[in-house]
Amino acid sequence: MKILILQDQLRVGGTERQSLFLLGAFRETGHLCEMVVFRPGGHLWEEAQQTHGPIRVLQSFQSGLSFWAPRLVEAVRASDADVILCMGRSANSYAGYLQRRFPERLVVGTVRTGKALFPLHQWSMRVVKGVLVNSNWWKRRFLEAGFPEERIHVVHNALLTRRSGAEQALERALVRAREQIQPETCVFVNVATFRPGKRHRELLQLVERLQAEESADWRLWLVGDGRELNRCRRWAKAHGLDSRVRFFHYQKDPFPFYAGADVAVSVSREDSLPNFLIEAQSMGLPIIAYDCRGVEETCLPGTTGLILPDGDSSGFLEAMQAMARNPERRRAMGALAPEFAEARFSPVPQARAMLDFFAGLLRNGQIG
Repeated sequence: MKILILQDQLRVGGTERQSLFLLGAFRETGHLCEMVVFRPGGHLWEEAQQTHGPIRVLQSFQSGLSFWAPRLVEAVRASDADVILCMGRSANSYAGYLQRRFPERLVVGTVRTGKALFPLHQWSMRVVKGVLVNSNWWKRRFLEAGFPEERIHVVHNALLTRRSGAEQALERALVRAREQIQPETCVFVNVATFRPGKRHRELLQLVERLQAEESADWRLWLVGDGRELNRCRRWAKAHGLDSRVRFFHYQKDPFPFYAGADVAVSVSREDSLPNFLIEAQSMGLPIIAYDCRGVEETCLPGTTGLILPDGDSSGFLEAMQAMARNPERRRAMGALAPEFAEARFSPVPQARAMLDFFAGLLRNGQIG
């Protein structure tokens, strides 16, 4: 097959990393694959150029506009691709239009977000010949909306951060020494872009209550950048959390923070299957998270993670207290997490499942 991957920009999020993984994985299995992005720049841009070679960009300059895709039709026509895979909300908003312009080709839309879909995204999913979703939660929503089951396929996110136990042990000793973390201290970690839907402010409010009520020693590491970062830093300082909460900017490789932490926490409302929680488990961390649009599928609830109903702040606080007070429990849950993460989210089967889905649609005449 010849496959074209469309992506608006190579920022830093999970979808962009998954797109680059698929670009490499499809090529490794012998398929011709290229990527077209709407605009240049982003944290992953240079890395992508070095790792995957030239990537075609539609905007001749960085306009700051995610939806502007000049000469997109010409780029798709020139690619002569059998399959056009749209990744990200902007690209998916064009997916239906591209399917109408190129009825002889297979356009596959994706839904990987926990956010509400744009109207154009929703329309496109009804027009394209195939839809890939990363959670069973989304598949159920599409089936309830009357989509034919054969057009909807679940492929979970691929696990892209993998290290050996020896590497983790060494890095853990280094990072905890650097940050002056005592052996008995429970470190909670969150790796996410600082934007409203990730609800960092709510997480800070939870640990403010934890500080008032909890006698066990704990810390919170927040890893990421974004427009909410400075506001959260000011809030934490104003509420006396300076000694407990550390802010770290965007990290190209968050591995040291996973290695040094004990529990991963998420209160996000906009994740369908967050890579952060998958990566954390692969590093031996149990998770605590609000259930939101498929988050429960990231773990074995009660075994490798504690999943609370969205908005259950009292339950979330109790879960954090239980983990902070009981190192044996968090270590026991964490010990089971890597095997689970590897079994469910191993990257090679995820890429193969996508290719099988494409091949099945092409074979069964789902184009034209």
